[in-house]
Amino acid sequence: MELRERLARVAAARAVLREVEGRTWKGSGSNGTGSADGEEDLPLRGMHVKRHQIDDETHASPSEGPGRRRERDARSAPFTTSEERHDLRELGLEIVGLTPPDPLTLAHLGLRGEPPRRWEDVVFLDTETTGLSGGTGTYVFLLGTARIEGGELVLRQHLLQDLGAEREFVGAIHKELEAFRACASYNGKAFDLPILRTRVVLALRGELNVDETHLDLLHPARRLWRDRFGSTTLRQLEASILDEPRGNDDVAGALIPDRYFHWLRLRDQRIIEPVLRHNARDVISLVRIADRVARAVMDARSGRVPDHARAALALARIFERHGEAEPAYRCYESAYVEGDSTIRVRAALPYTRALERRGEIDRAIAMLETLLGLDIGTPSWREQGESRLRRLMRVRWRKQALATAS
Repeated sequence: MELRERLARVAAARAVLREVEGRTWKGSGSNGTGSADGEEDLPLRGMHVKRHQIDDETHASPSEGPGRRRERDARSAPFTTSEERHDLRELGLEIVGLTPPDPLTLAHLGLRGEPPRRWEDVVFLDTETTGLSGGTGTYVFLLGTARIEGGELVLRQHLLQDLGAEREFVGAIHKELEAFRACASYNGKAFDLPILRTRVVLALRGELNVDETHLDLLHPARRLWRDRFGSTTLRQLEASILDEPRGNDDVAGALIPDRYFHWLRLRDQRIIEPVLRHNARDVISLVRIADRVARAVMDARSGRVPDHARAALALARIFERHGEAEPAYRCYESAYVEGDSTIRVRAALPYTRALERRGEIDRAIAMLETLLGLDIGTPSWREQGESRLRRLMRVRWRKQALATAS
Protein backbone atom coordinates (compact mmCIF):
# COMPACT_ATOMS: atom_id res chain seq x y z
CA MET A 1 0.00 0.00 0.00
CA GLU A 2 1.41 3.36 -0.97
CA LEU A 3 2.20 5.95 1.69
CA ARG A 4 -0.43 8.33 0.33
CA GLU A 5 -3.14 5.68 0.59
CA ARG A 6 -2.05 4.79 4.13
CA LEU A 7 -2.21 8.40 5.20
CA ALA A 8 -5.67 8.75 3.67
CA ARG A 9 -6.93 5.74 5.60
CA VAL A 10 -5.44 7.05 8.85
CA ALA A 11 -7.16 10.40 8.25
CA ALA A 12 -10.46 8.64 7.60
CA ALA A 13 -10.09 6.61 10.79
CA ARG A 14 -9.41 9.72 12.83
CA ALA A 15 -12.43 11.44 11.33
CA VAL A 16 -14.65 8.55 12.37
CA LEU A 17 -13.28 8.57 15.90
CA ARG A 18 -13.71 12.35 16.20
CA GLU A 19 -17.29 11.98 15.01
CA VAL A 20 -18.04 9.36 17.64
CA GLU A 21 -16.22 11.02 20.53
CA GLY A 22 -17.21 14.60 19.79
CA ARG A 23 -20.93 14.27 19.20
CA THR A 24 -23.52 14.26 21.96
CA TRP A 25 -25.84 11.36 21.51
CA LYS A 26 -29.46 12.48 21.35
CA GLY A 27 -32.58 10.40 21.61
CA SER A 28 -34.48 8.50 24.20
CA GLY A 29 -34.68 5.14 22.42
CA SER A 30 -32.56 2.16 23.30
CA ASN A 31 -32.17 1.04 19.68
CA GLY A 32 -29.43 3.52 18.80
CA THR A 33 -31.49 5.36 16.20
CA GLY A 34 -32.93 8.13 18.35
CA SER A 35 -36.42 6.60 18.46
CA ALA A 36 -37.93 4.43 21.12
CA ASP A 37 -40.17 2.40 18.79
CA GLY A 38 -37.69 1.73 16.03
CA GLU A 39 -39.13 4.30 13.59
CA GLU A 40 -36.65 6.38 11.61
CA ASP A 41 -36.52 8.60 8.59
CA LEU A 42 -35.24 7.15 5.36
CA PRO A 43 -33.87 9.82 3.00
CA LEU A 44 -36.42 9.02 0.29
CA ARG A 45 -39.42 11.26 -0.27
CA GLY A 46 -39.63 12.00 3.47
CA MET A 47 -41.14 8.59 4.18
CA HIS A 48 -41.25 6.99 7.61
CA VAL A 49 -40.64 3.29 7.74
CA LYS A 50 -40.66 0.71 10.48
CA ARG A 51 -37.44 -1.17 11.08
CA HIS A 52 -37.35 -4.21 13.32
CA GLN A 53 -34.77 -6.85 14.09
CA ILE A 54 -35.39 -10.37 12.83
CA ASP A 55 -34.15 -13.33 14.83
CA ASP A 56 -30.79 -14.10 13.28
CA GLU A 57 -31.11 -17.88 13.64
CA THR A 58 -34.73 -18.48 12.62
CA HIS A 59 -35.20 -15.29 10.53
CA ALA A 60 -38.56 -14.97 12.23
CA SER A 61 -39.98 -11.85 13.80
CA PRO A 62 -39.73 -12.04 17.60
CA SER A 63 -43.31 -10.78 17.86
CA GLU A 64 -44.81 -13.70 15.91
CA GLY A 65 -46.01 -15.45 19.03
CA PRO A 66 -45.03 -18.24 21.40
CA GLY A 67 -42.86 -21.08 20.22
CA ARG A 68 -40.45 -18.76 18.45
CA ARG A 69 -36.86 -18.55 19.60
CA ARG A 70 -36.15 -15.43 21.59
CA GLU A 71 -34.22 -12.72 19.75
CA ARG A 72 -30.62 -12.51 20.85
CA ASP A 73 -29.23 -9.34 22.23
CA ALA A 74 -28.08 -7.30 19.21
CA ARG A 75 -24.63 -6.72 20.69
CA SER A 76 -23.86 -10.40 21.33
CA ALA A 77 -25.43 -11.93 18.20
CA PRO A 78 -22.99 -13.01 15.49
CA PHE A 79 -25.19 -11.29 12.92
CA THR A 80 -28.48 -9.45 12.81
CA THR A 81 -31.20 -9.00 10.21
CA SER A 82 -33.42 -5.93 10.02
CA GLU A 83 -36.43 -5.37 7.79
CA GLU A 84 -38.25 -2.37 6.33
CA ARG A 85 -41.34 -2.21 4.14
CA HIS A 86 -42.15 0.48 1.56
CA ASP A 87 -45.27 0.98 -0.50
CA LEU A 88 -44.38 0.55 -4.19
CA ARG A 89 -46.30 3.60 -5.35
CA GLU A 90 -44.76 5.81 -2.67
CA LEU A 91 -41.41 4.91 -4.20
CA GLY A 92 -42.66 6.25 -7.54
CA LEU A 93 -42.69 2.85 -9.23
CA GLU A 94 -44.94 2.28 -12.23
CA ILE A 95 -43.77 -1.02 -13.73
CA VAL A 96 -41.53 -2.97 -11.36
CA GLY A 97 -43.78 -4.94 -9.02
CA LEU A 98 -46.95 -3.45 -10.50
CA THR A 99 -47.16 -5.06 -13.97
CA PRO A 100 -46.15 -8.58 -15.01
CA PRO A 101 -42.49 -8.75 -16.10
CA ASP A 102 -42.19 -8.69 -19.89
CA PRO A 103 -39.29 -10.81 -21.26
CA LEU A 104 -38.34 -8.19 -23.87
CA THR A 105 -38.39 -5.42 -21.29
CA LEU A 106 -36.22 -7.55 -19.00
CA ALA A 107 -33.77 -7.90 -21.88
CA HIS A 108 -33.44 -4.11 -21.89
CA LEU A 109 -32.73 -4.32 -18.15
CA GLY A 110 -29.66 -6.41 -18.90
CA LEU A 111 -31.18 -9.85 -18.33
CA ARG A 112 -28.92 -12.82 -18.87
CA GLY A 113 -30.68 -16.17 -18.66
CA GLU A 114 -34.28 -17.33 -18.56
CA PRO A 115 -36.70 -14.50 -17.63
CA PRO A 116 -38.64 -14.81 -14.38
CA ARG A 117 -42.43 -14.91 -14.60
CA ARG A 118 -43.10 -12.78 -11.51
CA TRP A 119 -41.36 -9.82 -9.91
CA GLU A 120 -41.62 -11.78 -6.65
CA ASP A 121 -39.02 -14.16 -8.10
CA VAL A 122 -36.41 -11.38 -8.42
CA VAL A 123 -34.18 -10.25 -5.56
CA PHE A 124 -32.42 -6.88 -5.78
CA LEU A 125 -29.16 -6.91 -3.87
CA ASP A 126 -26.12 -4.87 -2.89
CA THR A 127 -23.17 -5.81 -0.70
CA GLU A 128 -20.78 -3.93 1.55
CA THR A 129 -17.41 -5.61 1.96
CA THR A 130 -14.21 -5.38 4.00
CA GLY A 131 -12.26 -4.40 0.88
CA LEU A 132 -12.83 -2.95 -2.55
CA SER A 133 -10.61 -5.23 -4.62
CA GLY A 134 -12.29 -8.59 -4.09
CA GLY A 135 -10.39 -11.83 -3.60
CA THR A 136 -10.53 -14.56 -0.98
CA GLY A 137 -9.49 -12.17 1.80
CA THR A 138 -12.47 -9.88 1.29
CA TYR A 139 -15.50 -10.56 3.48
CA VAL A 140 -19.11 -9.57 2.86
CA PHE A 141 -20.19 -7.97 6.13
CA LEU A 142 -23.48 -6.44 4.99
CA LEU A 143 -25.97 -7.73 2.43
CA GLY A 144 -28.96 -5.60 1.52
CA THR A 145 -31.78 -7.27 -0.38
CA ALA A 146 -35.14 -6.07 -1.65
CA ARG A 147 -38.04 -8.15 -2.88
CA ILE A 148 -41.63 -7.53 -3.97
CA GLU A 149 -44.28 -8.85 -1.64
CA GLY A 150 -47.96 -7.91 -1.37
CA GLY A 151 -47.65 -4.52 -3.06
CA GLU A 152 -44.66 -3.57 -0.92
CA LEU A 153 -40.91 -3.50 -1.32
CA VAL A 154 -39.38 -5.52 1.52
CA LEU A 155 -35.86 -4.35 2.33
CA ARG A 156 -33.73 -6.65 4.48
CA GLN A 157 -30.22 -5.98 5.75
CA HIS A 158 -28.00 -8.76 7.09
CA LEU A 159 -25.13 -7.40 9.19
CA LEU A 160 -22.19 -9.56 10.28
CA GLN A 161 -21.20 -8.59 13.84
CA ASP A 162 -18.44 -11.15 14.34
CA LEU A 163 -16.05 -12.14 11.54
CA GLY A 164 -15.51 -15.45 13.32
CA ALA A 165 -19.18 -16.31 12.72
CA GLU A 166 -18.98 -15.87 8.94
CA ARG A 167 -20.01 -19.47 8.26
CA GLU A 168 -23.31 -18.99 10.07
CA PHE A 169 -23.82 -15.59 8.42
CA VAL A 170 -23.11 -16.87 4.89
CA GLY A 171 -25.39 -19.86 5.52
CA ALA A 172 -28.27 -17.55 6.40
CA ILE A 173 -27.90 -15.27 3.37
CA HIS A 174 -27.34 -18.26 1.08
CA LYS A 175 -30.61 -19.77 2.31
CA GLU A 176 -32.43 -16.51 1.65
CA LEU A 177 -31.04 -16.08 -1.86
CA GLU A 178 -31.89 -19.67 -2.81
CA ALA A 179 -35.58 -18.79 -2.79
CA PHE A 180 -35.29 -16.50 -5.82
CA ARG A 181 -35.20 -17.28 -9.53
CA ALA A 182 -33.19 -14.21 -10.52
CA CYS A 183 -31.20 -11.37 -9.04
CA ALA A 184 -30.74 -7.73 -9.99
CA SER A 185 -27.73 -5.64 -9.12
CA TYR A 186 -25.65 -2.66 -10.16
CA ASN A 187 -22.32 -3.92 -11.49
CA GLY A 188 -22.99 -7.08 -9.51
CA LYS A 189 -21.78 -9.34 -12.28
CA ALA A 190 -18.28 -7.94 -11.82
CA PHE A 191 -18.26 -7.31 -8.04
CA ASP A 192 -21.12 -8.42 -5.77
CA LEU A 193 -21.83 -11.85 -7.23
CA PRO A 194 -18.19 -13.02 -7.54
CA ILE A 195 -17.55 -12.09 -3.90
CA LEU A 196 -20.74 -13.79 -2.73
CA ARG A 197 -19.82 -16.91 -4.71
CA THR A 198 -16.36 -16.90 -3.16
CA ARG A 199 -17.70 -16.61 0.39
CA VAL A 200 -20.25 -19.41 -0.22
CA VAL A 201 -17.51 -21.68 -1.56
CA LEU A 202 -15.08 -20.92 1.28
CA ALA A 203 -17.62 -20.98 4.12
CA LEU A 204 -20.05 -23.66 2.97
CA ARG A 205 -18.27 -25.53 0.16
CA GLY A 206 -21.44 -24.80 -1.79
CA GLU A 207 -22.62 -22.94 -4.87
CA LEU A 208 -24.60 -19.74 -5.40
CA ASN A 209 -27.19 -20.26 -8.13
CA VAL A 210 -29.17 -17.03 -8.00
CA ASP A 211 -26.90 -15.34 -10.53
CA GLU A 212 -27.71 -17.76 -13.35
CA THR A 213 -30.50 -15.36 -14.31
CA HIS A 214 -29.09 -11.92 -13.67
CA LEU A 215 -30.15 -8.34 -14.38
CA ASP A 216 -27.11 -6.09 -14.16
CA LEU A 217 -28.54 -2.58 -14.43
CA LEU A 218 -25.19 -0.87 -14.87
CA HIS A 219 -25.15 -1.67 -18.58
CA PRO A 220 -28.60 -0.34 -19.58
CA ALA A 221 -27.96 2.70 -17.38
CA ARG A 222 -24.75 3.38 -19.26
CA ARG A 223 -26.46 3.01 -22.62
CA LEU A 224 -29.23 5.43 -21.69
CA TRP A 225 -27.49 8.05 -19.57
CA ARG A 226 -23.69 7.97 -19.64
CA ASP A 227 -23.36 10.31 -22.63
CA ARG A 228 -25.88 12.70 -21.11
CA PHE A 229 -24.58 12.90 -17.55
CA GLY A 230 -20.98 11.74 -17.90
CA SER A 231 -21.28 9.34 -14.96
CA THR A 232 -23.65 6.50 -14.22
CA THR A 233 -22.94 5.84 -10.57
CA LEU A 234 -26.04 5.30 -8.47
CA ARG A 235 -25.30 8.58 -6.70
CA GLN A 236 -25.23 10.44 -10.04
CA LEU A 237 -28.43 8.79 -11.29
CA GLU A 238 -30.23 9.60 -8.04
CA ALA A 239 -29.47 13.27 -8.62
CA SER A 240 -30.05 13.32 -12.39
CA ILE A 241 -32.82 10.76 -12.99
CA LEU A 242 -34.61 10.47 -9.64
CA ASP A 243 -34.03 14.14 -8.74
CA GLU A 244 -33.09 13.17 -5.19
CA PRO A 245 -29.40 13.91 -4.60
CA ARG A 246 -27.75 12.45 -1.53
CA GLY A 247 -26.78 14.80 1.25
CA ASN A 248 -23.30 15.44 2.58
CA ASP A 249 -23.97 13.00 5.41
CA ASP A 250 -23.78 10.02 3.04
CA VAL A 251 -20.66 7.97 3.76
CA ALA A 252 -18.28 7.51 0.84
CA GLY A 253 -18.00 3.92 -0.36
CA ALA A 254 -14.20 3.96 -0.06
CA LEU A 255 -14.48 4.69 3.69
CA ILE A 256 -16.96 1.91 4.47
CA PRO A 257 -14.41 -0.90 5.16
CA ASP A 258 -12.49 1.24 7.69
CA ARG A 259 -15.71 2.37 9.32
CA TYR A 260 -16.82 -1.26 9.74
CA PHE A 261 -13.56 -2.27 11.43
CA HIS A 262 -13.80 0.72 13.80
CA TRP A 263 -17.34 -0.32 14.65
CA LEU A 264 -16.20 -3.88 15.40
CA ARG A 265 -13.68 -2.48 17.87
CA LEU A 266 -15.81 0.22 19.52
CA ARG A 267 -19.34 -1.20 19.07
CA ASP A 268 -20.80 2.27 18.80
CA GLN A 269 -23.96 2.22 16.69
CA ARG A 270 -23.29 5.74 15.44
CA ILE A 271 -20.34 4.38 13.44
CA ILE A 272 -22.28 1.71 11.54
CA GLU A 273 -25.61 3.52 11.08
CA PRO A 274 -24.36 5.66 8.13
CA VAL A 275 -23.22 2.44 6.42
CA LEU A 276 -26.65 0.88 6.90
CA ARG A 277 -28.32 3.99 5.49
CA HIS A 278 -25.92 4.03 2.53
CA ASN A 279 -26.65 0.38 1.74
CA ALA A 280 -30.41 0.80 2.10
CA ARG A 281 -30.33 3.79 -0.22
CA ASP A 282 -28.33 1.82 -2.80
CA VAL A 283 -30.78 -1.09 -2.81
CA ILE A 284 -33.89 1.08 -3.07
CA SER A 285 -32.30 3.23 -5.78
CA LEU A 286 -31.49 0.05 -7.67
CA VAL A 287 -35.19 -0.84 -7.78
CA ARG A 288 -36.19 2.67 -8.82
CA ILE A 289 -33.56 2.85 -11.58
CA ALA A 290 -34.81 -0.51 -12.90
CA ASP A 291 -38.28 1.00 -13.06
CA ARG A 292 -37.00 4.07 -14.93
CA VAL A 293 -35.22 1.92 -17.53
CA ALA A 294 -38.36 -0.20 -17.98
CA ARG A 295 -40.42 2.98 -18.29
CA ALA A 296 -38.13 4.31 -21.05
CA VAL A 297 -38.58 1.04 -22.94
CA MET A 298 -42.37 1.10 -22.59
CA ASP A 299 -42.52 4.76 -23.65
CA ALA A 300 -40.46 4.01 -26.77
CA ARG A 301 -42.80 1.18 -27.67
CA SER A 302 -45.78 3.51 -27.43
CA GLY A 303 -44.12 6.14 -29.63
CA ARG A 304 -42.60 8.42 -26.97
CA VAL A 305 -38.95 7.87 -27.88
CA PRO A 306 -36.12 9.60 -25.99
CA ASP A 307 -35.20 13.04 -27.32
CA HIS A 308 -31.58 12.33 -26.43
CA ALA A 309 -29.99 10.90 -29.56
CA ARG A 310 -27.53 8.51 -27.90
CA ALA A 311 -30.20 7.04 -25.65
CA ALA A 312 -32.52 6.59 -28.64
CA LEU A 313 -29.75 4.86 -30.57
CA ALA A 314 -29.02 2.49 -27.67
CA LEU A 315 -32.69 1.55 -27.38
CA ALA A 316 -32.99 1.11 -31.14
CA ARG A 317 -30.20 -1.43 -31.24
CA ILE A 318 -31.72 -3.56 -28.50
CA PHE A 319 -35.20 -3.34 -30.05
CA GLU A 320 -33.75 -4.51 -33.36
CA ARG A 321 -31.76 -7.30 -31.71
CA HIS A 322 -34.96 -8.69 -30.20
CA GLY A 323 -37.04 -8.36 -33.34
CA GLU A 324 -39.12 -5.31 -32.36
CA ALA A 325 -38.97 -3.59 -35.75
CA GLU A 326 -41.40 -0.71 -35.21
CA PRO A 327 -39.95 0.76 -31.99
CA ALA A 328 -36.47 0.17 -33.42
CA TYR A 329 -37.39 2.25 -36.48
CA ARG A 330 -38.78 5.09 -34.35
CA CYS A 331 -35.69 5.16 -32.13
CA TYR A 332 -33.31 5.10 -35.11
CA GLU A 333 -35.25 7.96 -36.65
CA SER A 334 -35.08 9.99 -33.44
CA ALA A 335 -31.34 9.34 -33.11
CA TYR A 336 -30.72 10.41 -36.70
CA VAL A 337 -32.88 13.55 -36.54
CA GLU A 338 -31.76 14.73 -33.09
CA GLY A 339 -28.12 13.64 -33.25
CA ASP A 340 -24.98 15.42 -34.34
CA SER A 341 -22.94 14.24 -37.32
CA THR A 342 -21.21 11.53 -35.31
CA ILE A 343 -24.50 10.03 -34.12
CA ARG A 344 -25.99 10.32 -37.59
CA VAL A 345 -23.15 8.33 -39.06
CA ARG A 346 -23.57 5.65 -36.38
CA ALA A 347 -27.33 5.50 -36.90
CA ALA A 348 -27.36 5.77 -40.71
CA LEU A 349 -26.75 2.17 -41.78
CA PRO A 350 -29.16 0.49 -39.35
CA TYR A 351 -31.66 3.29 -40.05
CA THR A 352 -31.51 2.60 -43.80
CA ARG A 353 -32.06 -1.08 -43.01
CA ALA A 354 -35.19 -0.16 -41.05
CA LEU A 355 -36.36 2.09 -43.89
CA GLU A 356 -35.83 -0.72 -46.39
CA ARG A 357 -37.95 -3.08 -44.30
CA ARG A 358 -40.73 -0.49 -44.41
CA GLY A 359 -40.40 -0.16 -48.19
CA GLU A 360 -39.08 3.41 -48.03
CA ILE A 361 -36.21 2.83 -50.45
CA ASP A 362 -36.14 6.40 -51.82
CA ARG A 363 -35.68 7.88 -48.33
CA ALA A 364 -32.86 5.47 -47.54
CA ILE A 365 -31.07 6.28 -50.80
CA ALA A 366 -31.46 10.04 -50.33
CA MET A 367 -30.07 9.84 -46.80
CA LEU A 368 -26.99 7.87 -47.81
CA GLU A 369 -26.34 10.11 -50.81
CA THR A 370 -26.45 13.17 -48.52
CA LEU A 371 -24.06 11.72 -45.94
CA LEU A 372 -21.62 10.41 -48.52
CA GLY A 373 -21.75 13.76 -50.32
CA LEU A 374 -20.69 15.51 -47.11
CA ASP A 375 -17.57 13.34 -47.00
CA ILE A 376 -18.06 12.39 -43.34
CA GLY A 377 -17.40 9.14 -41.55
CA THR A 378 -14.39 6.86 -41.47
CA PRO A 379 -13.07 5.20 -44.64
CA SER A 380 -14.50 1.89 -43.42
CA TRP A 381 -17.94 3.42 -42.85
CA ARG A 382 -17.88 5.14 -46.24
CA GLU A 383 -17.06 1.84 -47.91
CA GLN A 384 -20.03 0.19 -46.15
CA GLY A 385 -22.25 3.15 -47.01
CA GLU A 386 -21.33 3.06 -50.68
CA SER A 387 -21.95 -0.69 -50.79
CA ARG A 388 -25.36 -0.23 -49.12
CA LEU A 389 -26.22 2.59 -51.52
CA ARG A 390 -25.41 0.48 -54.60
CA ARG A 391 -27.53 -2.38 -53.29
CA LEU A 392 -30.49 -0.10 -52.52
CA MET A 393 -30.29 1.41 -56.00
CA ARG A 394 -30.39 -2.07 -57.52
CA VAL A 395 -33.44 -2.88 -55.39
CA ARG A 396 -35.15 0.31 -56.57
CA TRP A 397 -34.28 -0.42 -60.21
CA ARG A 398 -35.79 -3.92 -59.97
CA LYS A 399 -38.97 -2.57 -58.41
CA GLN A 400 -39.28 0.05 -61.13
CA ALA A 401 -38.64 -2.59 -63.82
CA LEU A 402 -41.34 -4.85 -62.39
CA ALA A 403 -43.77 -1.96 -62.18
CA THR A 404 -43.09 -1.04 -65.82
CA ALA A 405 -43.47 -4.64 -67.00
CA SER A 406 -46.79 -5.00 -65.28
